[in-house]
Amino acid sequence: MSDSLVIKHFKKLCAIPHCSYEAEAMKNYLVETCGAYGYVVSVDETRNILAKHPDAKVTLQAHYDMVCIGTSFPLTLQEDEGWLCATDSTLGADNGMGMAMMLALMEEGVAVDALFTSEEEVGLVGARGLDLDLTTPYLLNLDSEEEGAVTIGCAGGVDIIATKKLQREKKELHLYEYHISGLAGGHSGVDIDKNIPNAITLLFNKLCDTESYIVEVNGGERRNSIPKKADILFGLETELEIEGTSYLGLQEVEVMGESCTIIQMLADFESGVRALNSELNIVETSINLALIESSKERLRVQLSGRSMDRDALIALEKETTAYFEGSGFDVLSEGFYSPWKPEINSFSDLVLDETKKLFKEADFGAIHAGLECWIIKERYPEILMASIGPNIMYPHSNREKVELASVERVNVSLKNIVKGLNEK
Repeated sequence: MSDSLVIKHFKKLCAIPHCSYEAEAMKNYLVETCGAYGYVVSVDETRNILAKHPDAKVTLQAHYDMVCIGTSFPLTLQEDEGWLCATDSTLGADNGMGMAMMLALMEEGVAVDALFTSEEEVGLVGARGLDLDLTTPYLLNLDSEEEGAVTIGCAGGVDIIATKKLQREKKELHLYEYHISGLAGGHSGVDIDKNIPNAITLLFNKLCDTESYIVEVNGGERRNSIPKKADILFGLETELEIEGTSYLGLQEVEVMGESCTIIQMLADFESGVRALNSELNIVETSINLALIESSKERLRVQLSGRSMDRDALIALEKETTAYFEGSGFDVLSEGFYSPWKPEINSFSDLVLDETKKLFKEADFGAIHAGLECWIIKERYPEILMASIGPNIMYPHSNREKVELASVERVNVSLKNIVKGLNEK
């Protein structure tokens, strides 16, 4: 069976480098391709791309960077029982499949405007710096990951970076290595309630009952991913048998001062779901202990907090800051964005009506992850917005996969939505 037009476009995208901060080749490809299809293309200083059609009534929107874990371009793709994935790598269906749907419509000359935003995966950078002329009354985001769900709300978020200056001291110790790897990983928003183990938390829980001295420690992959791996080099004054560790012998090493305090406070930190939203049947508030890295001079910990409620997000930020400051860390917050409060309107009703033609159980919903809709809406308050997308599993991990039949179903729904708007 030959690939559909959408899948053909997606496979082309999978050959072009577009990791966050390294997506210049993808930007150039999109500008050239949209121009070749006859659309008027503009690029702003944040490298967002807007391709305009004179008769468009809706702007379709997707981001063109991807989370790269184990990624080498061109991606090696494989299909298994109707699902497409990449070998030992993130796939980039988040949000490459949204881009592919947009390009397929544009190749067919459909009257839509197409907004491709930059650096979404590293703090919604493109949306924050958006400086392009959006003129349609509607915007349909294609970054949702469950067919049949019309997303009309999302969590807000904040990144927290805690840094501690280290005082080193020399000690003769029995030295050990401990490695955790090969965990499932996943998206720190939509997967945070799936009981996926956090490698950094497991690492410090392993050591919290010992009088250990840290030499160096590193763990995690991305701020917005649940850590799959973590490594520590540590010492003990008395030789012990600790399951899973490698013994390196008695050595003189420089260890972190306050090692026991650091181990205990990171073992005790409650990474994961903090509260549930019974009305929306999703996670209300969460925080992910995402990254840890050490050098001779400092220890740095990075976390990603999310909430469907702005006040709860602010409280989480303050609580986490106080927790780390209490152990002598300097704390910086960045990238704060408010939640997108669910809003039902004439556009969302139209999207739901068309979606129900293919998905009888379709309904409105919200997602415990960041979408660019709310940031864009703050700049363009009159535009009505919603979000749809195909079934994508385990984004932000090398288990990421997309259901091919779902892509085709959602693409039919997308075409019907655009047709309905253009006929109004």
